[in-house]
Amino acid sequence: MNRAIINNISSNKLTPSKTLSRLILTTVIAMFAAHSPTVLSEVNSNNSNAGAQEHTSAVEDKKTIKKKRVRRAQTMRPKIFKKLDEVRELTDTKRYSEAASALKSISNIKRNSYEIAMTWNMHAYMHFNQENYSAAAEAYEKIIAGKRVPESLLQTTLYSLSKLYLMQQNYKTALVTLNKWFDVVENPGAEAYVIRAQVHYQLEQFKQALPDVRHAISMTLEKGKKPRENWLLIERAVYFQNKDYVSMERCLKDLIAFYPDSASTSQYWIQLSAIYNELGKSDAELATLEAAYEQGLLSKEAQQVNLAQAMLGKDIPYKSAQILLQGMKDKSISENAKNLSLLGDALMLAKEYEQAIVVMAKAAGLSDSAKDYYKLAQIHTERQEWNQALTNIDNAIDKNIPDSKSAVPEHDARILKGLILFNMKDLLLAKAEFEMASHFTEAEKMAAQWLKYIASEEKRIAFIANTE
Repeated sequence: MNRAIINNISSNKLTPSKTLSRLILTTVIAMFAAHSPTVLSEVNSNNSNAGAQEHTSAVEDKKTIKKKRVRRAQTMRPKIFKKLDEVRELTDTKRYSEAASALKSISNIKRNSYEIAMTWNMHAYMHFNQENYSAAAEAYEKIIAGKRVPESLLQTTLYSLSKLYLMQQNYKTALVTLNKWFDVVENPGAEAYVIRAQVHYQLEQFKQALPDVRHAISMTLEKGKKPRENWLLIERAVYFQNKDYVSMERCLKDLIAFYPDSASTSQYWIQLSAIYNELGKSDAELATLEAAYEQGLLSKEAQQVNLAQAMLGKDIPYKSAQILLQGMKDKSISENAKNLSLLGDALMLAKEYEQAIVVMAKAAGLSDSAKDYYKLAQIHTERQEWNQALTNIDNAIDKNIPDSKSAVPEHDARILKGLILFNMKDLLLAKAEFEMASHFTEAEKMAAQWLKYIASEEKRIAFIANTE
């Protein structure tokens, strides 16, 4: 069971974040606004990367920092800016045919290299809105291949293009493009490291994915902020693929601590318990499941039943029974034969015999199985209710189907029936049952002991009879 829970982590494939498309659109608009008809300087490039780069400190030691070469960028003329802005408005209102025509008319105007680049940028924006990602990528590639492209525009284009390739599941090209971006920026932001980690993950390069996602999380924690839930999920997935369950335990604890109100919190608790099982920490496994239950996070029948079974396995029958009873009361656990049989076991081991009889009788009535009649016979035996015990052990023997799921080992049934008959003072029939049991290797020793004891009883009874 626990292995299946852990394996669910790998079955939940990582997909490009839903925010990627929004980021790309925001980046294009931000770049267009930033490159309005003014003289551009590359020294300001850090401010136009749509959150991809971290802001550098305003106060720096001029003696230790190498000065960047500053060159004047080309100007975007007002008429070009106006036409491109019209294309943006047409695109935003989904008038794509008019937007395409407007872009075509702009291409007939003689433009400088910068204006050409910004025109291709608007091509990408229009195609992206139409979900024509291949055409959008081609437009971005045109910008990169252009001459005298401002560094800020080059950086933004590479970043957007890498995310676009990721959305298209073109992971190898996404990685190449993203690495080019890392080569031209000074202070990559945490998000960029996460994106590269995600690309590595999709390429099944799990060892390469780990440093990037860990670095992104560390950067965020150093700022006193909590890492995004999706980042921790990527980290968790990488640890799973690397079979690093110790680190996975810590990651799941982080998810629980940082996102206690997440819709997936229940899943995190259950997976943490499965990890403890994998690490051989059975007490921690049970404590984790119990904590999740107490918080109302185990809402599914299978989850509650599994916890009850775990409690029973740890010799905590009373709590096991209470979980099952509450679940049946809340209708979260169905009162079928299997669940009732488990409840009967818990009640019997908790020595709640009266309740156990009622529950097990109901289970036997539903299942009509040898196993449930056998359990019912055991409970009546514990209470020394020999007639009821005999009736139920006879039912168990009659209903017994060898090799079935509900089968009872015949030697166990014969031993129990022999014990019942002995206590009913029917030594002859008890002896017959123990003799049948003695033919089974598993019961040979116990049957021999009972037969020896019956023989001594018969001698004692005969002696008393002869002396009267």
